[in-house]
Amino acid sequence: MIRETSIMELRGLTKYYRSSPGIMDVNLEIKEGEIFGFLGPNGAGKTTTIRLIIGLIKPTKGEISVFGKSGTTNHREIIRNIGYIPGDIGLYTELSGNEYLYHLLKLRTGKSYGNYNENLVSLQSRFNIRFDKKIKTYSKGMRQIVGIIQAFMHNPRLVILDEPTSGLDPFMQEEFFDLILQEKENGKTVFLSSHILSETEKVCDRVGILKKGRLIHVEKMSRYRKMAGKNVKIETPEPPERTVEKLGGIVESRDCKIKNGRIEFYYNGDMQELIGALAQMQIRDFVCETPRIEDLFFRYYEEE
Repeated sequence: MIRETSIMELRGLTKYYRSSPGIMDVNLEIKEGEIFGFLGPNGAGKTTTIRLIIGLIKPTKGEISVFGKSGTTNHREIIRNIGYIPGDIGLYTELSGNEYLYHLLKLRTGKSYGNYNENLVSLQSRFNIRFDKKIKTYSKGMRQIVGIIQAFMHNPRLVILDEPTSGLDPFMQEEFFDLILQEKENGKTVFLSSHILSETEKVCDRVGILKKGRLIHVEKMSRYRKMAGKNVKIETPEPPERTVEKLGGIVESRDCKIKNGRIEFYYNGDMQELIGALAQMQIRDFVCETPRIEDLFFRYYEEE
């Protein structure tokens, strides 16, 4: 359940690499218990933002607050309660999966668990790999699973995931999505950075769009869906140009594309009006579907 409490705030966050901007004036508030999707193509500034949040680099200006505490003066306390998957995870390849995970768990908690920790064992049981083999024998997908488990195993309040499904096959991706939804039910907050937009559509409560280092839009996923309109495809017996003319009262002709004798357009007007116009025509084929988040993202990105 999403709470009103803020778990993370970024205020005027800016990072320059010499004279080149990484991110500029990013303002963002993340609520406790939500899954937030941080969207943008490679190079937009997603990883820079994440590195600033977890303290790997320092901002040029701006403030970071996590768990109500300053990210600069309380870094050690904050980082204990964060789980993190970097975009390109590095593992101790001479260790087995079990050895690596228990080693990290001991470093984070200061406790020795021997060969058993209930939370870790529960996470391991979700994924069908051999954790007793050396990590150097693992595939990219198997290494990514180890990275996912280490981010959740110490029961953090906030989990920050940078391109977390890289290398995962479709079955493991679904298991991963089930995991973060379950963790949300357990009160965790998830900050999910991705350029694979269908990932965010499945699980996110809100999404933010980053473009060239600037956060240009933040919106609830439910709001995006309401804004979506429809992708419409029509085929009639008459020439498509004539059909476009007949639709002129409700659809701009410049917005219509003709492909293989079929008219295609994006429509976010009154559906009753569209149906009334189509009822006056002979329709050979008709398709009306809700756009994917990819369609909305790229349309918005191009407009901006």
